[in-house]
Amino acid sequence: MAVMTRDNFGELMTPIHKKIFFDAYDEVPKKYEKIFKVEKMTGKKQSYPHLGAFGLWKTNTEGSDFNEDNFEEGEVASFEAKRYDKSYVLTWELMQDDQYNVMKGIGKGGSAKGLGRSLRATEETDTAKVLSGGFENTGYDAKALFAEDHPLASSEQTCSNLIEGSLRDETLKAALTLMRQQKDEAGIPIAASAKQLVVCPELEFVAKAVVHSILQSGTNNNDVNTLPNLDIVVWDYLSDATGATKPWFIQDTSIDNLLFLRREEPIFDSERIQKKMDYRMFGYTRYDCGYCDWRGLVGSKGTDE
Repeated sequence: MAVMTRDNFGELMTPIHKKIFFDAYDEVPKKYEKIFKVEKMTGKKQSYPHLGAFGLWKTNTEGSDFNEDNFEEGEVASFEAKRYDKSYVLTWELMQDDQYNVMKGIGKGGSAKGLGRSLRATEETDTAKVLSGGFENTGYDAKALFAEDHPLASSEQTCSNLIEGSLRDETLKAALTLMRQQKDEAGIPIAASAKQLVVCPELEFVAKAVVHSILQSGTNNNDVNTLPNLDIVVWDYLSDATGATKPWFIQDTSIDNLLFLRREEPIFDSERIQKKMDYRMFGYTRYDCGYCDWRGLVGSKGTDE
C-alpha cells in the first residue's frame, strides 16, 4: 500500500472500507429474497393497477349476438422509492494513530462492517413489517393485507386470506384450504396453492413438527400426516418483541404478491469534509417494499382467541 498522506488519505482508505462494507452486507443470505419478488424500479413511483376479470362464458344459440361482458377497473397498488443512507467520519489523526483499527474498516462513530450489516438489517426489518403489520394496515383495497372481506372488482363477493389461531395441524390445513378458495376479481377460483410456510423463530420447531411428522401432529391417534411438504422459512425479523403474537403465513410463490423494488443499488463512497482534513464515509440506496396483491397469501397472528 502506498504511503498515506493528507492528499491521498480518502483515495487510499475508501476502497478498503468499500470492500468491507459490501462483504458485510452480503455475508449472510438475505432471507426476504425467499419471500419477496425483487425487481428493479423504472422510476421514482411504480404502480400495479388491478383490472377486473370476465366471468364464466355463457352458452349461446346459432345466429344470436355475442354475449357481452364488462371489464371493470379495480384499485391500484402504488410504490414510491425511499432514500436510505448512513455515514461515519474518519479523521486524519485517527487514521495516523490507527485507533480502533482504522485500516481494518473501523472508524470513529461507526465502521464499514457495521454499516453493511446495518443496511442488510434495515432491508429485512422493512420487509418483515409488511407482514407483521399486515393485520392492521390499510392496503390498496381499503382492507388490511390479511382480511376476511377483500372486495372483488367485478363481483359482489368478498374473499378471505385471514386465519385465526396458533400454528398447528388443524389451523395449517384450514389455511391451505382457504388459499385454494381464493378467487379472481370476477369471483372465479384461481387455483392458488401454497409452496412455503413462513414463521417467526419462536415457531421454528413447531412448524417442522407439523409439516414433517410422519403421523398427524398434535394428536394421540395414528392418522398419517397428510400435509404437503411445504418449504419452511424461519424469519428472525418476524419475531414480536412483546410476545403478544407469533405470526405465521403460507405463500404461493408463483403469484406476484410481495415486492421489493430497488430504485438504486447500494453504493459506498467518501467525501472530503469542508475546511477539515477529515473524510466522511457514506452508504446510500433507494427502494420500497410492500404488496401488489393479497392473493397467494394466508396469514395468522398466531394467537388463539
